[in-house]
Amino acid sequence: MSDWHHIKSQLYQEIVLRLEQNIQEAQLAYVQAKESRDSDTKSSAGDKYETGREMMQREMDKCSALIDQNRHSMQIIQHVPIHRTYESIDKGALIVTDRGSYYMLVGLGKISLEQKDYFAISPESPIGSLFLGKKVGEYILLREQKITIQGIY
Repeated sequence: MSDWHHIKSQLYQEIVLRLEQNIQEAQLAYVQAKESRDSDTKSSAGDKYETGREMMQREMDKCSALIDQNRHSMQIIQHVPIHRTYESIDKGALIVTDRGSYYMLVGLGKISLEQKDYFAISPESPIGSLFLGKKVGEYILLREQKITIQGIY
């Protein structure tokens, strides 16, 4: 069997990398939208000018929200010990089931490591909330499918 602590460390590092990339991409998009908004010159068609500026402002607001969301996720994961052992599922647990493996930290979707897929899920997500507090041998029902917990690391 694989070294689960090593896999958790790799998953953690990948999550940090993805969050940092998300922040950088959103910051770049924000700057581009701001430059576009600020360089838009007022034409004789005033409504068109205002619509363009409003669209760029909405894009800036969307980028700001993404930056805040990813920074918040970074703060959350910094307070979760990576090498803690778990009797029951909680934030920071690597969950191995008969239907896949999940890392309960923040919701970022599929992460592939060592030719295996893991799913980064949030405790607040529908599947995350079902897993919380469960132990090895117990199961959850998700969309009428039974998912049995085989290991918690």
